[in-house]
Amino acid sequence: MTQARLVVAALSGAIALTVTAPGFAPRAIAQDAEPPAHFHEKGKMPSQFTIDILNEAREALPFDDTQDFDELARDLIAAPETLQIEAEAGGFAWDLERFNFLKEGENFDCIHPSLERQARLTTQFGLYEVMEGIYQVRGYDLSNPTLIQSDSGWIAYDVLLSKETAEAAMELVNQELGKRPIVAVIYSHSHADHFGGVRALVDDAAIEAGEVEIIAPEGFIEHAVSENVYAGNAMTRRMFYQYASLLPASPYGYVTQGLGQAASSGATGLIAPTMEISEPLEEHTIDGVHMVFQLTPGTEAPSEMNTYLPDVKALWMAENVTGTMHNIYTLRGAQVRDALG
Repeated sequence: MTQARLVVAALSGAIALTVTAPGFAPRAIAQDAEPPAHFHEKGKMPSQFTIDILNEAREALPFDDTQDFDELARDLIAAPETLQIEAEAGGFAWDLERFNFLKEGENFDCIHPSLERQARLTTQFGLYEVMEGIYQVRGYDLSNPTLIQSDSGWIAYDVLLSKETAEAAMELVNQELGKRPIVAVIYSHSHADHFGGVRALVDDAAIEAGEVEIIAPEGFIEHAVSENVYAGNAMTRRMFYQYASLLPASPYGYVTQGLGQAASSGATGLIAPTMEISEPLEEHTIDGVHMVFQLTPGTEAPSEMNTYLPDVKALWMAENVTGTMHNIYTLRGAQVRDALG
């Protein structure tokens, strides 16, 4: 794992908090250049102070280390040429075309180089093989769904934020790997980007017929409703400030959400669990797949669990393990996490 350091910089009146890590070589930036095409008339060009800070970061950090890019390119099975997913309500639920400015240039004088590097990573998308029998669709939403091949179908793990993005992800899977039924859905935790797309994969009739198991950690419904219904409007409003996601996508506006490129804006749903994990460690066999569930309450979410597949030595931990510093307090207002936990 490459070295990283935490940087807080004031950029055009906003606070950018990023974990710095490898990406690009430094370049000189002309002070008297004409504002580029992406520049917004309400903005202002970066000050010399900001430019000096960004150039210092380019010089100081190991941007020649391409490990993350190399790993991201590994085991790609297929990807469409472009990725725009229409929303049922009109417009786009997901649109990576608006980030094409990242293809047109680099080392912008208005983006911290670590944030720019992260955006280049999170705009990659496609179907990937993690290992034999385990696949991920990446870059289709803020989170990534994982599909585990079982005896008769798929076990779907963390099914994105929106129905539309989850449908598109499954279309890619069906196209490349063949269509198989969903036999179980697992929610790792109570944040909407890990359960909101469930109705693209499962309907109520399948649940009532006992054809699909929905598995979640203890307290899942309580905390999912608490965050997304009781506090939903307030947290969504604060999220716009945290991520600047209402600004136009450009080097001078919205660049990336960090964890993923953005949060999709499609139809969000929820299906209640049919099985709740309540013991610190529980073992179950789901359609021939042996799974060990470990409850981790109060970590990245109030209700959360890890999942281990001992037969293939695979471990899924959602945001309990990331290549960044952990979230302790989010500006959108999620419950403060226990740093020791």
